[in-house]
Amino acid sequence: MAGLAAAGSLLDEDEDAEEKRRRMEAKIAAENFGAALGFAAGAALAVKEKLDEHAAQEKQKKQQHEQTMGGM
Repeated sequence: MAGLAAAGSLLDEDEDAEEKRRRMEAKIAAENFGAALGFAAGAALAVKEKLDEHAAQEKQKKQQHEQTMGGM
């Protein structure tokens, strides 16, 4: 009986190790997903800033053109 109890406890330890491994893998996957999401958000923000800057430059050019044409 003692041998069966010992074998049962080994199986429990293996299951605990397996569960721990799964939790660690899930944590790493979540961290990687978070990093990827953060990178994507940063890239999207950079693109938006460039588009906003370009739009502001175009608006300024249009206003300068209208002022030049209006002064003639």
